[in-house]
Amino acid sequence: MFAALRLPIALLAFTLTAAAQQPKKPGKEPEDPEAAARGADIAAFRDWLKEYKTGAFRLLKEDKLDEAALASLDERMAKVAKWNRIDVAKALFEAASIDPKPNGASSSTALIDFYRELQPWRVHALACKHLRTMDGDGILPWLLGMLSAPGIRAATKNQDQQNAAAVLRVLGGHPKVEAQLELMRACRAMPTELRVQAVNAMAKEPTIDLVPTLVELLRDTEPNVRIAACNAIGAALQPHVDETLGKQPDAATIAIRDNADGKLEELLVRDTIWQVRSAAAYALAIQKCKIAIPAIIRGLEAELARKKDPWAMDLRLHKLLEGLTGQNVTRGSVAPWKDFWAKEGPTFTVRPATKPGEAKPKADRYEKFFDLEIESDRVLFVVDFSGSMQEPITLQNATTSARPGQTMTKAALVTAELKKLIMSLPDGALVNIVVFSDEVRIWRSENNRPTLVKMNDEARDDLLGTFLDSLRPAGPTNLHDALERALDFGGRGLHDKYYAAGFDTLYVISDGAPTAGACTDKDEIRRRVRETNNLRKIAINCITFGQQNDVEFLGKMAAENGGRHIHVE
Repeated sequence: MFAALRLPIALLAFTLTAAAQQPKKPGKEPEDPEAAARGADIAAFRDWLKEYKTGAFRLLKEDKLDEAALASLDERMAKVAKWNRIDVAKALFEAASIDPKPNGASSSTALIDFYRELQPWRVHALACKHLRTMDGDGILPWLLGMLSAPGIRAATKNQDQQNAAAVLRVLGGHPKVEAQLELMRACRAMPTELRVQAVNAMAKEPTIDLVPTLVELLRDTEPNVRIAACNAIGAALQPHVDETLGKQPDAATIAIRDNADGKLEELLVRDTIWQVRSAAAYALAIQKCKIAIPAIIRGLEAELARKKDPWAMDLRLHKLLEGLTGQNVTRGSVAPWKDFWAKEGPTFTVRPATKPGEAKPKADRYEKFFDLEIESDRVLFVVDFSGSMQEPITLQNATTSARPGQTMTKAALVTAELKKLIMSLPDGALVNIVVFSDEVRIWRSENNRPTLVKMNDEARDDLLGTFLDSLRPAGPTNLHDALERALDFGGRGLHDKYYAAGFDTLYVISDGAPTAGACTDKDEIRRRVRETNNLRKIAINCITFGQQNDVEFLGKMAAENGGRHIHVE
């Protein structure tokens, strides 16, 4: 009997086993809803990345920022960041480090237009913001690991360096202690360019606890590191010592401030790089406390003793002192400032800023001294990037921040000088750049005119990370059309819709005589500039390279328009 049952039981067991081994048909078991949603979000984000890389997604509409597109992108990134997984972090990091390129070879003007439409600096900033919110397993270690990649110390630019720069941007303002410690380490240990990036990242949200570390960086051999450290020190101290906010710091804070301000004053008086001196002056001034005033007076005294200063640093310091004290003093001498401070310094006090809706206190004899307002620069640069700017130049003197005897192209020298300047300007300074060869391009424009652009992290990232690096010397020298766009011959020129808020200083940087454009006659160009500038009184400074006889007329233009001229040799 039992033998008779064995065969059916064996057959049943075989059938069940075979059925279990059969491949499952698609859709039989329900998918994990969370995994499906995550996969859809990541897929949609990667589709957007593909569009962006090809230039199909742009952030400019009718020559203005497309706020709706930017808000949509912010929402898209937030949607993927909420999954808080390393695979999502890797997708977001691609956006944080992306470097879109147009198809085929591109001229400077084409590159400028391309980047202006795509605005990669905004994409980087948004992606970094969302990456800082992600604390899922393995995300931060993965990011920090990229700071040890072998290629970061290579002589030529590579992906490892690009990734490391993006990581440093993410670490700026990151809430994790280990992220901040790694950022501090990077300020000292990374290669030069990445040290600059690290200090800039630290300057995003600096705390007073970081000031001693930043003071150490003021001794760094790289000027851009010193500039970034100055910026961060001023930003870190201001909320704690600003007398217009009624701050009364404790003894420990005063000790930190006084030590830092002493080192800033040393830079202001002694540093050989003018952009470093400028950054030190602004770092002192934005603290808005009376201790800054005698330090800047001593800086002005040192500046007036310098020779061959094409960038008018003494005028910058003079304007800072006027803004800080409310005084109107004749320029060109430090004596009136020293007399003023000897007389008024002991009793000089700072009136707290008036809150909205409050009436100002009753005036007394100190009224004009009490409001510590800092007058920002309002500067427009007109920069030659014609083909001749590709020629090498061996520097013979210390007119620029490059070392005498160093050989580099004129274009590389101008770009390096402008980058240091952009870094050294305080938030709120008003800047724009017009570049020309055979064509003319404006960094930011409205109605085809240069518009006032306030310096902030976003604007600096654009200028330093895309615009200046896009410039390629080529073509003839169309100086007339560049000046026409800048000064708007016959129009309102360097004034925007708020007449008083125009540029007050113009720098023309060129290496040769005009060879293209509506007018190439040098005397006629000077006449048009004089006529246009007769009432505006914009100070026009000229920095020239090359053959003296080609650029002599620019020296005359500077003299005729209240500016200075220096020929770089």
